[in-house]
Amino acid sequence: MESSPPKYKIGTFVRCNYDFAWFYAYVYGDDEYIHLPYYGIIVDLAWDDGWYDMEVVYKVYCMDGVYRFFLEDEILIP
Repeated sequence: MESSPPKYKIGTFVRCNYDFAWFYAYVYGDDEYIHLPYYGIIVDLAWDDGWYDMEVVYKVYCMDGVYRFFLEDEILIP
């Protein structure tokens, strides 16, 4: 299956939000931090071929020192 080129490049400073924040809050408790936007730098990317269409998964090193993973539609350039 052919994938589209990634929208963001490694080294880009980004703002990220989880699309399913309400789900994570329900499953893992009312964590106040899950609803906040995360800021960080993209350090790696991979293609997730587990879905119908291949989607880019970005590994972001966030300003709080934690690596998090986001999909392309969960990322914005501030």
